[in-house]
Amino acid sequence: MRRLGIALVVLAASAVVLAAEAGTLRRGTAAEAPTLDPSIAAGTLAAPIINDLFEGLIGKDAALRPVPGVAASWSVSADGLTYTFRLRPGLKWSDGAPLTADDVVFGFRRLVDPATASTLAGPFFVIDRAREIVTGGAPPGSLGVRAVDPLTVEIRLVAPAPYFLELIGSLAVSPLPRHVIEKFPKDWTRPERIVTNGPYTLAERVPQSFTRLVANPNYHSAAAVRSTEVIWYPTQDLATSLRRFRAGELDSALNFPPEELDWLRSNLPKTLKMTPSLGVYYLLVNTQRPPFDDPRVRRALGLAIDQAGIADRLLRNGVKAADSLVGPAFTGYPGVTPADAKLPMPARQKLARELLAAAGFGPGKPLTFEYVYDTNEENRKIAVALAAMWQAVGAKAQLTNVDFGQLNRQVRTRNFTVARWAYFASYDDPYAMLSLVSAGNPNNYVGYDNPAYEALLREANGLQDRGARMQVLARAESAMLADYPVIPIYDYVRRYLVAERVDGWELAERGPTPSRFLAVR
Repeated sequence: MRRLGIALVVLAASAVVLAAEAGTLRRGTAAEAPTLDPSIAAGTLAAPIINDLFEGLIGKDAALRPVPGVAASWSVSADGLTYTFRLRPGLKWSDGAPLTADDVVFGFRRLVDPATASTLAGPFFVIDRAREIVTGGAPPGSLGVRAVDPLTVEIRLVAPAPYFLELIGSLAVSPLPRHVIEKFPKDWTRPERIVTNGPYTLAERVPQSFTRLVANPNYHSAAAVRSTEVIWYPTQDLATSLRRFRAGELDSALNFPPEELDWLRSNLPKTLKMTPSLGVYYLLVNTQRPPFDDPRVRRALGLAIDQAGIADRLLRNGVKAADSLVGPAFTGYPGVTPADAKLPMPARQKLARELLAAAGFGPGKPLTFEYVYDTNEENRKIAVALAAMWQAVGAKAQLTNVDFGQLNRQVRTRNFTVARWAYFASYDDPYAMLSLVSAGNPNNYVGYDNPAYEALLREANGLQDRGARMQVLARAESAMLADYPVIPIYDYVRRYLVAERVDGWELAERGPTPSRFLAVR
């Protein structure tokens, strides 16, 4: 039996080598994709796989920058409210059916349809009637997206949005195969049913094991697709992911145990890829729940936190301490450093105690509240550190550990006091982050509402000059951060392992290189 086991291991290793020789790209992903439906999963762990399967009006290059996708060209009206896209002629779905402007419109309408129950619709409220449709006040057919003819799509906005071309590169508004979805509305993404328009189509999916893609011959740029087969392996345990990479079973891995960073730098420097990202780890503070409706209490909590201590001394995994919601990876943004962040920790702690005292809290009546976070060793370490920092200024946090599904439900229903959260922008513009605390945005989980902040956001999005717009957005962020509806902790750093045999990898803050640009040598 032992010899049989050894033989099976050898055969498996041989299969890995043969797969590599045959041009198969084997990639690791953080966990099992919950679904491959772009309207629902575009902003989740499934995004890299969906990016292989679908393409929107705006596509992505190897560094995930916007390029022509389904649309070959576009124009914008003088008032910035109407975008007209001209599709590539001869587009086809992977089953050979024609792909027309109606499929693009269907994708947009399905995203905002309340029946879809997508959590990704909020950023698209800038499209005419989108907000009303999501809230049930208008039918999906009234959305300001229409097919002028089979090759032309027109999109009407309710206000100028200089970031709009970046936004619609989101997979959430990919064209969708209406002829399949209407026939199989609940399980249209099964391998035997799914129809795609991207460089790959789904060949096989074994839950918790692998997702296998094969090149789509009907993709408009099929001749440029470098890998004919891609296999995505979900590996939630980072140590297992590293072991599989070192054994040659994975050509790339999307993450690795942070405690192995120093070892990797010394032993596998050519495979280690790190870059800033468009993501931030932060705390949500429910501004609608007393006593956190008092900005003095929120500010005291923020002042007590030593972000540098968490990033540089506790985690030591390459992340950078954050003082703002918009990180340094956003192109052209001048950045914001709040005045509180410039104070030394003793001064911050002293001011925090004074603010709590002014709000009615002290040794005889300490501030007590619940801090909820999801199961994860890193999150646990941070939670313990936060509790100690708050204790130092006279605030007592009850630490509540839940699974991510429960955290997600509590946050989205605003059933929390202070919660751990994270967000990765789907487009390279500060508004992607700042809109998270904008009144009326369904992702404004903290319930923040500041008319001055809203006015600055509107002013910024009405400006055509990018530099001037960035300055106004920075003023808006400064005003918002002074109210402490959120407390930034650190800016994420993307960490990858890429085998030297992989050709075409580009290090980008937006995410991992799409499979079609990669080849195994």
